[in-house]
Amino acid sequence: MASARQIRLLPPELQNQIAAGEVVERPASVLKELIENALDAGATRLRVLIRDGGQSCIRVSDNGCGIPENELELAVTRHATSKLSTIQDLSAIRSFGFRGEALPSIASVSRFRLASATHDGEGSALEVLHGRVVAIGPAAMPRGTEVEVQDLFANVPARLKFLKQPATETRKCGDLFVRIALANLDVDFELLNGERTVHRFLAGEDLPRRLSAIWPRELVDCAHHVDMADGPFSVRGLIGDPATAQARGDRILVYVNGRPVQDRTMISAVREAYRGRILGKEYPQAVLFLQLPPDEVDVNVHPAKTEVRFQDEGAVFRLVRRAVAKALEACTDVPPLTENAAHFSVSRSLPVLPVSPPQERAFTDAPVPARPDSPLYEQPWPRKFSSSAAVQQLFETPAAPALTPEPTPQRSPDPAPQPEAALTRYLGQFADTYLILAGSTEITLIDQHAAHERVLFHMLRTSGSRGDRRPLLMPLEIPMHPSQALLVQEIWTQLDELGFSLELATEPKLLLHAVPALLTPSKAREFLEDALADKASSMEDLWAVMACKAAIKAGDVLTPDEALALIESWQSLPDRNFCPHGRPVTLRWSVGDLEKQFKRRS
Repeated sequence: MASARQIRLLPPELQNQIAAGEVVERPASVLKELIENALDAGATRLRVLIRDGGQSCIRVSDNGCGIPENELELAVTRHATSKLSTIQDLSAIRSFGFRGEALPSIASVSRFRLASATHDGEGSALEVLHGRVVAIGPAAMPRGTEVEVQDLFANVPARLKFLKQPATETRKCGDLFVRIALANLDVDFELLNGERTVHRFLAGEDLPRRLSAIWPRELVDCAHHVDMADGPFSVRGLIGDPATAQARGDRILVYVNGRPVQDRTMISAVREAYRGRILGKEYPQAVLFLQLPPDEVDVNVHPAKTEVRFQDEGAVFRLVRRAVAKALEACTDVPPLTENAAHFSVSRSLPVLPVSPPQERAFTDAPVPARPDSPLYEQPWPRKFSSSAAVQQLFETPAAPALTPEPTPQRSPDPAPQPEAALTRYLGQFADTYLILAGSTEITLIDQHAAHERVLFHMLRTSGSRGDRRPLLMPLEIPMHPSQALLVQEIWTQLDELGFSLELATEPKLLLHAVPALLTPSKAREFLEDALADKASSMEDLWAVMACKAAIKAGDVLTPDEALALIESWQSLPDRNFCPHGRPVTLRWSVGDLEKQFKRRS
């Protein structure tokens, strides 16, 4: 049995080293604390120098208010700060630092020098070695503060071995430097790696110019502005175009009251706003600044101060999502496509496409022979594509009367000339998948499946939960795992609203008595299998899956009238550039794009 040990206070040096384990994770953590201290001091000019990824040297110089000589030694004492005085101040933090832990923690694991002056030429310097003050005296320097950290973690080998290669640590420092610079456009920043200038930002630059230092210029050029307020809450910034989404989420930068943070609420709101515009595995680009009263957010969650806690997370989520969605809606609208009168005309296409006889389908594992008198084939299942008017009949009560083709109008001998920009010709279908349109200034390819998905999704969403269904004369059995039976019960109401009539047997298995009007029994089976695979967590997800199952597929041959009816239905939608799952519907090439491809111009 272990012997009892006496309880005693830890030495100050050990206290600081333990605190350093939370505050000082790597050189970039040191740089963050020093830059934020400079900004708290009112600096308008910062110069940062690093060597060997920050392990050999980090030096931060600023022109802030400075530290009086009699407070230098207090500055490297734990829990000594000028930014808090009462417990009430803790609920309304307006500075970056406030704990009084950063400088003593850094000084305890390095060779540390702090020089500061409150007036030009009248300064003092303090030197600390691994937490112990070794020298203090006068120093001639301009107004401001200079902090130099050398041999970081030299006295803590266990921490030193976890540092990455200098190039990696240098990149981390650079990313941190730029991220802070993005939030302080009125401050002059300079970062040097050795003697080489890595970044230089002049005071007064706008956000896109500074952002170009870390993002490709073409990405910044097509970014969209976000600016929305709701009472004392506001959010502003830039977001990337959905077409520039990437596979990593490292370009979602969020700030709270100017503080760079990693906040799941804001990031989730951004991704939710892009939902349906990018793929689920893709991430957008965004730089968003949230401003709110200090008493609405708790920044005292972790010593590193990269996490925050909101008093009303729901309000923050809704504001960020609404602001980003509004910016996306404003930028995704494109001019409608119109048809050249010399070619196929949408106005001359059939208002309701003819429905071909249903193909024979087997709904069990064993093949079912085709019998003309079979009741299974008396059901007029939807064909591969119908025009918007035909599909809309499925959502109307009472059912709309069948429309008949109108006679083709006679063309006037002298038709009124149309503006050249409005002429768009349908050229045909490529690879039985893409519809080709040619305008006077660009060529457009439309993914027929994605476009039809968007049409059907829009109809499902705008029609509400009507429950239009087609009964099956023979129930369709779908085997299930016991865990799937629980999931079916959770989404039972939603499935009924979509038009499914279900019965849960005891095996367990699902008996399908009726299917939504848009789906054939085989597609209804596929839909339920996807839903049971937990691919849908909301009604909109279920609508998206249903639209995907009901839409025409790649490889389906369309007649010109069918293609034009699809284009007409799709171009009338308010949000038509992406399918419900986020894939782009169109690709466009302008004359300039083609000239670059053919190297007619650079």
